[in-house]
Amino acid sequence: MSDFTDVIVIGSGFGGAISASRITEAGIKVKLIERGPWRDSLPVQSMGIKNRAPFPTGWAHLTHLVRTLRNSKIPGGRMTLNKKGFMELHVGKGLNVICSSNVGGGSHIYSGLNVKPPAPGYWDGVADGLSDDTMDPHYQRVFDRMQSTVPEPRHVRQSVQERFKGTLDTAPEIDQIQMGLLFADDLDNPKEVVTEDGVTRREATLGEDGNLGSPGGGKATLDFMYLARAMKQGLEILDQREALTVRKAPADAPGRYRVNLENHYTGEFESHYANNVIVAAGTLNTLHLLLRSRDVKDGLGGMPRLGQRFGGNGDFFGYWNLNDRTQDLTKSNPVRSLLRLQEDDNPLSNRPTPMIAEGALPSPDDLPIPRWLKNKFRRGSFVAGMGPDAQDGTVTLENGKLKIDYKPENSPIFDDIKDTMDGVSEKTGKKLYYIQRPTSVHPTGGACIGRSLDEGVVDSNGEVFGHPGLYVADAAALPNPVGGPPAMTIAAWADHLAEQFIAKFQAAEAAQ
Repeated sequence: MSDFTDVIVIGSGFGGAISASRITEAGIKVKLIERGPWRDSLPVQSMGIKNRAPFPTGWAHLTHLVRTLRNSKIPGGRMTLNKKGFMELHVGKGLNVICSSNVGGGSHIYSGLNVKPPAPGYWDGVADGLSDDTMDPHYQRVFDRMQSTVPEPRHVRQSVQERFKGTLDTAPEIDQIQMGLLFADDLDNPKEVVTEDGVTRREATLGEDGNLGSPGGGKATLDFMYLARAMKQGLEILDQREALTVRKAPADAPGRYRVNLENHYTGEFESHYANNVIVAAGTLNTLHLLLRSRDVKDGLGGMPRLGQRFGGNGDFFGYWNLNDRTQDLTKSNPVRSLLRLQEDDNPLSNRPTPMIAEGALPSPDDLPIPRWLKNKFRRGSFVAGMGPDAQDGTVTLENGKLKIDYKPENSPIFDDIKDTMDGVSEKTGKKLYYIQRPTSVHPTGGACIGRSLDEGVVDSNGEVFGHPGLYVADAAALPNPVGGPPAMTIAAWADHLAEQFIAKFQAAEAAQ
């Protein structure tokens, strides 16, 4: 199979879905390639999508949680368990990375936090044309589209601030966290609503809209918040298609680039052609695709900085053993609050406190796990620390295997997070456990924005140096760790990239 389109977008997460949707809505022909499946949610059902895969709930937790395990010691570098699995785990040197695999990408696995980088000035000085001021309109456009809201106190059950008032910092701004959740007027009786795009969703249901998906659509995910509208305007989505390489098209073929992919429905290999390719497969998969495309025989070449300046955004996870036997703590929001010690108890001296979010673990009601473990879920909470790591790791391709080389000891943020978590344990009397080895669900960098080929992989508009029409729209392009949830920063970058691309494309069309 071979055909031509104006733009091919690879990946449907915060980078791909937003860039593809905006470009489609500008009247440009776009094809979106996604290796994962549509998930079986109420919104997707209402969109008329026939081929849907279950979320990892009940026994499907065993069959549909993990898609692929990656490690350089595995023969071939990976072992695929289920091509419709929800997430992928890469065990690298010094860092584990979890990626999602769905139409809608990481929006199914994220906690719903819709926030800018914690520290101002993130975009200042990155490259000409980029600054916090120039990026603010893109953040706002995304917030509006995702219908981001700040929950009222009544929407946050089992609040840490109420539980530990006088022990932890309970300043009002800690609870002013903008979220992509459709909060119900009556929390115990969420209603179904129809969006302006004609999609049916259910208001947020306590314990249902978390890090393992949102079956009712109470959490804003990209499949229906962005893609549903774009599909009505002509966006073509090819799900269960995995991009293998991006190459320059032969002289007698249409377009500048040829995308080779595997169709997981048929097992066949296909070639698709376009003048423009936007890579947004998720940081690690974007790097894998670009490395493979650069280094294969007759590959793209160039990109000398590819795979450098890779990091994990300081992600560091823990379990807080609150041992609360009076209520089920999973019947709450995926994020309830930020954990912060009172100023006098801060062990970090003059260093800024890392961002540590606390929220509900997935409801264990239908999970095939022992009763004692279900009780741990119900009586404790999930804790996620984030902050600016050194982002000095590398990602390489050796003998066809993807390799991560990351040194957590180079990043003081991990000690800062552990010190803060230990302080929370001491002050509250409730032990917070964590694993020493960092695991990231927010990897950044490796194809960074820069001012030149010697400094980065892409320019301030996301276009790869030396490869006109090839772009990177996801967190692989981010030149620095966000230090907090990066979803909205990736989204704003993709929105910026799309806006610049549309202007360039339309100018070229008008000049013909």
